[in-house]
Amino acid sequence: MKFLIVGAGGVGGYFGARLAADGNEVTFVARGAHRAAMEDDGLIVLSPLGDLHIKSPQLFDDPRTAGLFDIVLFCVKLWDTEAAAERIKSLLAHDSAVVSLQNGVTAEETLARVLGPQHVLGGIAQISATIAEPGVIRHTGNFARLVFGELDGLPSWRQECLLSACIGAGVEATVSTEITLEIWRKFVFLAPLAGAACFYRCSAGELLAVPERRRMLEALTAEAIAVGEAKGVALEPEIEVEMLKKLESFPAEMKPSMLHDLEAGRRLELDWLNGTVARLGKELGVETPANAEVTGALKPYAEGTA
Repeated sequence: MKFLIVGAGGVGGYFGARLAADGNEVTFVARGAHRAAMEDDGLIVLSPLGDLHIKSPQLFDDPRTAGLFDIVLFCVKLWDTEAAAERIKSLLAHDSAVVSLQNGVTAEETLARVLGPQHVLGGIAQISATIAEPGVIRHTGNFARLVFGELDGLPSWRQECLLSACIGAGVEATVSTEITLEIWRKFVFLAPLAGAACFYRCSAGELLAVPERRRMLEALTAEAIAVGEAKGVALEPEIEVEMLKKLESFPAEMKPSMLHDLEAGRRLELDWLNGTVARLGKELGVETPANAEVTGALKPYAEGTA
């Protein structure tokens, strides 16, 4: 199996390194200082689940000589989805799988439009990881899990091969027959957490410890769930309580990736998270004042300040 990791940041760098360490043929798409560091010193993963050092990672160079890839893990930021998809079109065989591990609920639709729906699988990455410095991925927390599946819920060799590779690499992974539901489950957890943490510039523990902040998180969550239900997603009635319990189980110092980006002055996925809740709410006739407030407050930082 040939793997292409499009975006070697926290998610792609971590899972790609695990697959490479198990002997899989893995090629990374990286750029800038991060790529330069990977060329010079390799890819380092610092993790409570075990550190890794891929001394000579295979880096993507020329699409004319790269050949075709069996499985693509698509891990770029959401604003890069269309452009990155265009760049890999020539690298896909007729049955190649492109698995989005991005945030939000719009990536699969964009990938299907650019690459063709036959190539696209849905997926979610449950991990807190970021580029600590060029060439170094820091994973925090005690979980690192992938969930993926064909969008029509049917069995396929592609998802089973990816599952087998993950198991061999020591990566916790599950195939889902309801991957769209899983994507929305993550969205109604992540978008409120990211929005509230950025709004108050605080970690998960600091968010839960202050009643005013917790109320904002609850309002953001309730609105995201209402929007999902209005779109016909069969979210469980108890999901809001479960989401808050899940957050309470996380390390207090955990921060969502959008807060890491905000603190570093990088561009934010705001429009694809809280902005999407507000936009879909308007389209579907669902009131979303909390998400609108957070989106408006963070808008000046959306394009980055670095």
